[in-house]
Amino acid sequence: MRYELLLFDLDGTLADTAEGVLNSVVHTLRAYGIAVADKSALLPFMGPPLGSSFRRFYGFSEAESRRAVAIYRERYDRVGQLECRLFPGVPELLAKLKADGRRMCVATSKLEKYAVAMLERLGVADFFEQIVGSDPEEKFGNKQAVIEEALRRTGARDRSKALMIGDRLYDIEGAKACGLDSLGVYLGYAEENELESAGATYIAHGVDGLEKVLQNL
Repeated sequence: MRYELLLFDLDGTLADTAEGVLNSVVHTLRAYGIAVADKSALLPFMGPPLGSSFRRFYGFSEAESRRAVAIYRERYDRVGQLECRLFPGVPELLAKLKADGRRMCVATSKLEKYAVAMLERLGVADFFEQIVGSDPEEKFGNKQAVIEEALRRTGARDRSKALMIGDRLYDIEGAKACGLDSLGVYLGYAEENELESAGATYIAHGVDGLEKVLQNL
C-alpha cells in the first residue's frame, strides 16, 4: 500500500452538489440584477472559493464579492446544502477503503460547517478522521491552504504516503503545491483533459474507475 492517507475533495468527488451550489449562485446574481438563462454556464463555480469566483467570472470588487458570498450563504444555509446526493457507489467504496486500513479525510473549499453537516446527513462522516474546509473569513481560502490544514490535523509527516483525490484542476494544483501526488477523477465537473493538463499523477473515470485505480495504490 503506497498511500496510507487519502484526502478527498467533496463537491464533484464524493457528492453531486451542483444543484444547491448553482441555485444559490443564481439567487445571488439575481440580487445584483444579473439573470442567468442557463445554469450550466455557472459550472465554473464548482471548485474554487466563492469570493474569487464572483471576482473572476463577474468582475465583482472585493467588497461586492464579500456581500455576494454573504447572500449566497444565506440561501445555501437554508436550503442549498440540502440539494445534494452522494454519487452512486461512494458509500461502498469508502467502506472498502476503511476495511483495508486506509486513513481518510476530506479537504474541501466548501465552508467547513457545511461539509461536516452534509457528510453527517448523508451518512458517511464517520469514514473520515477529519473533515477540513474553508472558514467564514477564508483563512483557508484556497485548496493549497485547505490541504495543508488537513495534513496538519491528521499529523501526516510523510507526504509521499498521502494522496489528494479530486475532480477539478484546483485539487491537482493544490496537491502539487503541497508536495502531494494526486488522483484526478472524471466524475463531477471537470472539462475534457482538465485533470491531465493540471498534472494529475493518476486519472480515473467514475466511481468504479476510482476504486480500480486505488486498488493498485
